[in-house]
Amino acid sequence: MGNLIKPETAVWGKEEWLYIAKSIISGSVNKGNNVELLSKTLAEKYPNSTVFVLNSARAGLIASLLLFKKKQPDKTQVIIPEFICDSVPQAVKKCGLVPIFLPVSDDLNLNISSLYTGCNEKTLAVILPHMYGKSANIGQAEVLLKEKKIYLIDDAAQVAGVNIESKPLGGFGDVGLLSFAQAKTIVTGVRASGGVLFVNNKDLIGALTENLQMLPFTKGRLSTLCHFLMVYKWQRVWKRMDYYIQRLKQRIWDVHPDYYAQVSKISNMEAGIALAQFASLSQRISATKKNIEYYQANQQLLTSFTFPQITQDNIYLTRMILQSKRIAPNILAKLLLQQGVVSNTVYGTGSKIFDGTSLSGLLELPLQGLALVDIDKVICALKKIEDNSYV
Repeated sequence: MGNLIKPETAVWGKEEWLYIAKSIISGSVNKGNNVELLSKTLAEKYPNSTVFVLNSARAGLIASLLLFKKKQPDKTQVIIPEFICDSVPQAVKKCGLVPIFLPVSDDLNLNISSLYTGCNEKTLAVILPHMYGKSANIGQAEVLLKEKKIYLIDDAAQVAGVNIESKPLGGFGDVGLLSFAQAKTIVTGVRASGGVLFVNNKDLIGALTENLQMLPFTKGRLSTLCHFLMVYKWQRVWKRMDYYIQRLKQRIWDVHPDYYAQVSKISNMEAGIALAQFASLSQRISATKKNIEYYQANQQLLTSFTFPQITQDNIYLTRMILQSKRIAPNILAKLLLQQGVVSNTVYGTGSKIFDGTSLSGLLELPLQGLALVDIDKVICALKKIEDNSYV
């Protein structure tokens, strides 16, 4: 089927590939100077935070929750939005804590007003993500939770390089997180390819430094890079093959590997890729903003589909979310594929049939790395589906 228009998991230029090549040729895939250079770069971009560069954002989340738990052992609950990546409640449970799900607004971010009634004497912390790069009302949450003496985790895993109230996302609350995994703003790979913990509360620096400063360098990253390139970046037949291989492992050998079990520093190779990604960040954000504006300008052509995250105050999105109000997302995905457009389901049950709620009828469309002519094709495909009375 010709050239497919698909969601891009990593927008890389030649510099990313050069860092990969240099790391392999010099034998410095796992260990090298890029880690220190990345730490310095982040310290400059987040001047009010103490920075720990790790092999995953999940490692930073778990380290923070365990410290909070130690400081306030009588509190056992962590508030998170009902629409979120499965890895977050999994991390909460791994720390022996209970995730409490609160509702989200139409833009898919946590409804801040729900915190006024959702917090109680058992609430240890609130994890507040900026879904798909759409900034949540972190300032309001910060003021409220300080009054209640509840820890706030500024989960900026999906977005880097965006400031609100003259402060970078990730720099609010007690700690902040940034992820370098697939489909984020900074992408270095998958399966513990990198992440950052920002410590914004000075009272936490000593304990977290003691736990994280002497971490070892990570290992085995070259094979993980190959997996990322074939299955996530290039996709096609490799993605399907990997799906069946993983199912076979689980069914026959009952293999369920935990790629995040080892907590370590980011690898030298992936730190280099991150440096290249930060160098091109402003250019990529600018290009993506143009794509968002183009989607916004053309959404009036559609009657059955909306883009719930697009608003006049939009800053940045990492992925374009479509809400289909009259056609089941799984059917819509098949119809789009017939016209050369690849879509993805969203977190949890968000891609169920539209039922009038914010968390239904959702589908992820291509956004980053597209030319405007590609967006025209996506809009035309949606319009054709409407005109052919599929809805």
